[in-house]
Amino acid sequence: MDSERLFDLRQLEAFAAVISTGSVTGAAKVIGKSQPVVSRLIQELESDLGFDLFTRYGRRITPTENGVSFYREVERLLDDARRTRLRAEDMSARRTESVEIVSTAAMASTIVPSALRILKERGNLPPNVTVRIQTSEAVIQSVASGAADIGIASMPLNHPGLEVQWIAEVSCVCVLPEDAPLARKETIDLTDLADWQLVTLLNPYRVLGRISAAIERVHLETPSVIRTNSSAAALQMVKAGLGAALLEPVSPIIQNIEGLAVRPLSVHIPYLWGVVTPVGVPGSPVMPLLIQAMADASKVGLPGYRERDVRDLEAILKNIHDFDADGEDKPGQGAA
Repeated sequence: MDSERLFDLRQLEAFAAVISTGSVTGAAKVIGKSQPVVSRLIQELESDLGFDLFTRYGRRITPTENGVSFYREVERLLDDARRTRLRAEDMSARRTESVEIVSTAAMASTIVPSALRILKERGNLPPNVTVRIQTSEAVIQSVASGAADIGIASMPLNHPGLEVQWIAEVSCVCVLPEDAPLARKETIDLTDLADWQLVTLLNPYRVLGRISAAIERVHLETPSVIRTNSSAAALQMVKAGLGAALLEPVSPIIQNIEGLAVRPLSVHIPYLWGVVTPVGVPGSPVMPLLIQAMADASKVGLPGYRERDVRDLEAILKNIHDFDADGEDKPGQGAA
């Protein structure tokens, strides 16, 4: 394969369509080409790459291991191509009609919809909005690389390619079945959960590290722990009777799922998130309005809510890691 030659987008689109639909027939219908054309584009791409993308069993095809890996790269490239097309159309018409948002799942189902509703009510919602759900780490990379216009994710958000627009801090909460006797308490002590199976978040480098530090500080021992990378999944596990959850408060409070009780904890376990944009890249006129709308959408009565000064980012990050290290609340971490 000639490393200097660019890929043919028609080949990549045909390949992605076959992966998505599971067949050449389905791909042909999706991209509006005949089956022989799709087959030829795939064969030309395989010849160019020097490896097979599919294993063929008669009329059935299955992606090879290389095919699956290559698809991840193709998906990103096609996303960038679509975004570039939208930007070009905006420039051609001298308008701002598209914005690309990357967000964690928790924020994409809570803060982001509220912010877009605020923009719509104020008459500032762009006609084309893309919201892509990613991990916090992927949000950082997407915004820093310029693949997205704006991102919202949990802390830490330190990257030389990012400009942090604002930071919010709240206190983690306990989520219980509302008919549990413990739910009658207004505030939950961690020691109250000694006999409970715990449900909590998975990433040890973000809020789970602070939750774990708080648990270790009170020497809490529980029968078992279920960890998940989705707040929505954690809430459904509590609803299914699998235990009590220690979570960030955004998802349980804004989603307000029937049958669940959300209670503050007696200890402040900080959860911080922020909005980031690419550094040094002039944003569209709608960007400041979207940034403000996200801040307004975050002010929903969350326990311990306050906005942090972005000029204190280094100190905030240090306090996060100090808390993770020894389980102590450091100055500047308390609730407002």
